[in-house]
Amino acid sequence: MGIFDFFKKKNNNQENVNTLVQEMEMPEERIVAQEVAEEVEETIPEIPSLQVEEPKTVNKEFEKIKIYNDYIVYSIALQLRGEYTPISAFEKENGEIEGFAYMVTEDAYALAPQQAIAQMEEKFENELQEGKIKSYMILYHSQFDNNDNHNPATKEDEFKAISLSYHFEGSDKAKTGLPYIFENQNVTYKGFAAFSHEENNEIMNHQLVDGKDYFPNTEGIAAPEITNEAGIIIRKSNVHNLVNTWSGVFGHENFQTKDYGQYLTTVLMQSTVTDTSGEDKSKTEFEDVRFKTIVTDELSTIIPEVKTDYVLDFETRSIREWENALNLQAIVAGPARETFGVWFFATDYAENRNTYMTQPHLRVNISGIVFILDVHTNTDLPDGTKMSEDFTTYAPSQDLPNYACFDFIAQVVDYKETELLEDGSVKGYILKLKLITNEENEDFFTIDAFVNKENMRFETPAKGMKVTGALQLQGKIAE
Repeated sequence: MGIFDFFKKKNNNQENVNTLVQEMEMPEERIVAQEVAEEVEETIPEIPSLQVEEPKTVNKEFEKIKIYNDYIVYSIALQLRGEYTPISAFEKENGEIEGFAYMVTEDAYALAPQQAIAQMEEKFENELQEGKIKSYMILYHSQFDNNDNHNPATKEDEFKAISLSYHFEGSDKAKTGLPYIFENQNVTYKGFAAFSHEENNEIMNHQLVDGKDYFPNTEGIAAPEITNEAGIIIRKSNVHNLVNTWSGVFGHENFQTKDYGQYLTTVLMQSTVTDTSGEDKSKTEFEDVRFKTIVTDELSTIIPEVKTDYVLDFETRSIREWENALNLQAIVAGPARETFGVWFFATDYAENRNTYMTQPHLRVNISGIVFILDVHTNTDLPDGTKMSEDFTTYAPSQDLPNYACFDFIAQVVDYKETELLEDGSVKGYILKLKLITNEENEDFFTIDAFVNKENMRFETPAKGMKVTGALQLQGKIAE
């Protein structure tokens, strides 16, 4: 599979990918033979002149790095899929090239580009000095624009090139870059300035092999973890966000096509200004859902919160703090009612962080946002076991691990229609979902959950019906 096979697999907003390589014209060289007139007694037969080809200049840098063409092309392919993680490769003693990358595990923790690059360089430099490898190359996105600035790109306007940082045995460290530009959702690669047109074409036309494992060497990234004085395990995450949550609120299709992001940004900005008229409340406070704004010196964000009176006795066993939200957002996990496990996105973590950290035993309001909802009709388990009619269950989502998301089979105890936004344009239901059936307690684990009508695969719910789907649990300390 070649680079252009990846182009075919891109989505519509990457419809055109151009490879622009500047061809440099070399000045024409001429060999001028000096004519010398001599008087001779005999006529010498004319000998046809021979054309002598000038020896082709060898670009030593190109000859060195072309052994890493697989990984240059692979880095381009990753970018076209929207992935910008640094990757690397090394040359073994026998001349074979293998890739190395840091992998995000279920721990939901990723290294910052600068940290990943630094760790890769330290690892390879040690192996190079020990004679374990002959060379290495680290590929990452940078601010390079045919200048000496190979600093990693961390902001949207800094992404200008794929930088190649390499070191060959017996040579000095070196860097070069493949600049690119974004134009109307297209990416144009401008080519390596130090390479000829033919050399650039050799790189860009290089073919990858279908099914080949280009990264047999990987290293999982363990999330930082401590156990505090209250016996609560504190883990870190830095890859989570609220995109899926808001997609559940506004509807998956609408969230992709309408500019709700701008709406939320405007609401958030207005929340920083004192509103004496109460007008802003109409944009954030609805009958069954509120858009909760959090504004601090370090972080400003907005969170959807489903209103509920449902309360559970809960014991905090672990907290997964989101470093990328300055540890002001978190998933809290532990047993409820001393029996079943629950973890939830804490909508009040910014103001109650210290309480969560120091007081394990809490009473919490639990509710949910449904991402997808369908009618449940199959009463058999995968192994053929028959389920009772009142069977309900929930299990951690495999698609969104460590996100307080669950797949479920539930019974609709009650429901009501509801609307969001000032114009009521976001329409949905508040469902009372029974997630655990308990004969002695009807509300053993029965929560209020919001579902956008767009995210339903049927028209209208009914009391008593069985439904299945996926949701995110959320909670806060009860007042």
